Amino acid sequence: MTVKAKLEGHPFDLDALMELFRDGDPKVSKEKDGYYLSSAELEGLMGDGGRLIEVANRLLQRVTGVARILDSSFRPVSLPGTFVEDDGAGNGRRHHIVQAETVEARFNAKAVAVVMDGQSSVPRPAPPPEGPGFLQLAMSHTDVAEALTILGQFSVSLSWVDLYKLYEIVRDSVGSEQALKAKKWVPDAELSAFKASANRPDVSGSAARHARMGGGPPKLTMTLAAGEDFIRRLVAAWWNSLSGAP
Repeated sequence: MTVKAKLEGHPFDLDALMELFRDGDPKVSKEKDGYYLSSAELEGLMGDGGRLIEVANRLLQRVTGVARILDSSFRPVSLPGTFVEDDGAGNGRRHHIVQAETVEARFNAKAVAVVMDGQSSVPRPAPPPEGPGFLQLAMSHTDVAEALTILGQFSVSLSWVDLYKLYEIVRDSVGSEQALKAKKWVPDAELSAFKASANRPDVSGSAARHARMGGGPPKLTMTLAAGEDFIRRLVAAWWNSLSGAP
């Protein structure tokens, strides 16, 4: 039987997960009573609530990490603790473990478009979802798996410490900062501004990685939100490079 974990969150974020993971394993689907995360990893665990929650949280952490990189507006969703065991014929057993609810007002600024094939009115087949490929990448690259652990945190935003760890993972994966700059994935000026803003208390206050640093204030800085966008672009370029994507 297929075991599915119910997801809760803002519809924009749930739809984003469904678009990224509409096929494959794990899979996010929309059903009449909400959104569900399913995976072979959940099968056989309905009799062990603690283990079921543990594995479901780990799966959600992975898909959250991918979504945080591929969708700049994504915010983490949660597991309310409802699980369904489905035999595919509409028969199933529902198991409830915990309950948590959050409500937030959001506005969707995404554009929706239909891609047509040439001059005809026949829509092109939808491209395969992006999400599963990056999870497969994590299975063969320990650096990617480590990055997903940081990215998969259920907090709305990451800290300077989190972002700098991601930068260090990418930097060491390619060999050195010099090798990273040679990739031209991000402008050198942005990299300089990111490092200064992440490290220096005279730029980022108590959120900075260091409490004391010598030298004068840097010429280029960025906000935490800009730092997260910078790391999002850097990690996406790194993942695409590892997967052979253009």
